[in-house]
Amino acid sequence: MKTVQNITLFLSVLLLIGLVYISFFNVYQTDDYIYSYGTKKLGFLGNVCDFYMHWGGRYFGYTINMLNPVSKDPLNIIPKIYPVFLLTSFLAVIILNFRLYFNYSFAEALRKSLLLFFIYTVGLISLPEHYFWITGSNVYFLPVILSGLLLFFYGKFQQSDKKWWFFLSTVIIFILMGANEIIALLLLGALSFIGFEKPSKENKILLAIGIIGFLISFLAPGNFNRMVKSDDAFYWMWTKRAAFFTFNFGYIFIKTVFLIPLFTALFFEELTALKSKVKFTKACIICMISLLPLMFLGYLINIVGRQNDNIVIFFLSTFSFILLYKKENIKRFWWISFLVIFLPETDFFSQSYSGFNIDYNMNNFVQEIAVTDLKAYDEEIKSRISLIQNSKEDSLKIDKIREVPKILYFDELSSAKEEKKYVNDQLEKYFNKKSIVVK
Repeated sequence: MKTVQNITLFLSVLLLIGLVYISFFNVYQTDDYIYSYGTKKLGFLGNVCDFYMHWGGRYFGYTINMLNPVSKDPLNIIPKIYPVFLLTSFLAVIILNFRLYFNYSFAEALRKSLLLFFIYTVGLISLPEHYFWITGSNVYFLPVILSGLLLFFYGKFQQSDKKWWFFLSTVIIFILMGANEIIALLLLGALSFIGFEKPSKENKILLAIGIIGFLISFLAPGNFNRMVKSDDAFYWMWTKRAAFFTFNFGYIFIKTVFLIPLFTALFFEELTALKSKVKFTKACIICMISLLPLMFLGYLINIVGRQNDNIVIFFLSTFSFILLYKKENIKRFWWISFLVIFLPETDFFSQSYSGFNIDYNMNNFVQEIAVTDLKAYDEEIKSRISLIQNSKEDSLKIDKIREVPKILYFDELSSAKEEKKYVNDQLEKYFNKKSIVVK
């Protein structure tokens, strides 16, 4: 398996370098402006309370976004360095865990972290919103990094029994429960499993803190304000919920199944080591934790999207672990994964259901590096913001962005003839304009 590991390591390094290069052309977008506007208008605490009461219960994810520095960063420096900081942090946290749980040297832990980074990236459903959109990164990528820290802190506590590692674990758990709903559900499932498997006083405390944070987040008034009201009959509403659960699970299963041979080949030694410590039935229970957020999204009738990113990596790792009990030779088919992940995005569904089209990001990544004029895109955005900021008119019609990236997060304004989008509304509020549309 050294061959496939070396190939993937080479691709991972190229991918990392390419993502860092792309980040140099990243810009502020959409919600970055509205968070900054709200903090400027209501104050930090006022904006936090307003979001909790009227928008949602992500008491950590939204609070971090209240500090968005768009109004204090005229040169657009933060969007270009923040993704690099997050990518570096992700690798650092994974290195810590490989060294802790498998006693690897730094060099071996670094190698394994790069391999996992590659798998994680191709598994993402929405790479732009996950890596490059600042407010999206805080809600979807930063919690993953914090989850890695929790795994490290909890492991250190189990090995050393030092209380300060336990205290750090409690803090991270409370933070994660208010980061995003998917992470919260996955973590709640994991804490429940650990609490019943090893009912120590400390594990019960961790579960209790998780439940408290979970209730604070999920019972926020803003969550109920945003729920879509429907006049559908009871049976039809639940039929749709079952259908969305099935379609979301089907999407994740199909996307994941092609990555399993490569994942197993890359981490066969680690999976085998864990296999000797975990019974098959317990592994199945752990894997089923991924059904919690899928049921939640089905209940909300939420189509597959960026919120499913964290389910993908959890399901991929746990389901691969289960298959290893029965099909150890699945790693021999790693080449199928390579054939699939470089294919372009599928085009089976209409625009309304385009989220169900499968994409492994590598094809778009190559096109972004080779074809997209990222410097032109960066200059176009700068010119647009400068025009809006310096114009004395209340109503503006501006040019569309011509050089549209595939990897960087971007959502265009609507025209005067189209239904007004949230992008228009956010820029209008931030720049105090009556109307901003594209020609």
